[in-house]
Amino acid sequence: MFRGLLLRILFFKYWCSHRKLTYRGWSVIYAFPKSLIKIGDKTSLYSSFSSNMLGLYQRCIIVARYGGKIEIGENCGISGSTIYAWNSIKIGDYTRVGANCKIIDNDFHPVELEHRHKALNEEYARRAPIEIGDDCFIGMNSVILKGTKLGNNVIVGAGSVVHGSFPDNCIIAGNPAKIIKMLDE
Repeated sequence: MFRGLLLRILFFKYWCSHRKLTYRGWSVIYAFPKSLIKIGDKTSLYSSFSSNMLGLYQRCIIVARYGGKIEIGENCGISGSTIYAWNSIKIGDYTRVGANCKIIDNDFHPVELEHRHKALNEEYARRAPIEIGDDCFIGMNSVILKGTKLGNNVIVGAGSVVHGSFPDNCIIAGNPAKIIKMLDE
């Protein structure tokens, strides 16, 4: 109960200082000390379970930790997705993130057994920046992993697991995601 109240207070604080955003339901938006979250004007966060008829499993969760930076462009739309940065996540203007996606620039836990046993997550978990261009569409239930770079106007098929670099104007899909088709400009 206390955690839920604290998250609502943090959301209300963010909401008061960012009136040019559109909210449907309350979202979790939190930048830990020495971390940064910037969300562009006219961006919409859809966290109400009735705001997306595909069905949301969760509210929007946007968290920057351990010095991480999140920059979301203008006129974006995000539906019940998690964006979690320990390094850097940049999302361009007019990008849409479908229901229940995860955009995570780190592994959360170290790969090496000895470091996992000692719970040395912050020090040894791998991380790499994520860049998502302008006018992209991330299909529902997709996962964007650390080190990913998407050019402008990239469409990610639903349920894809994305890692690597992809050029402008393409459709990618699958696990792992591959280019399915190049789009005419």
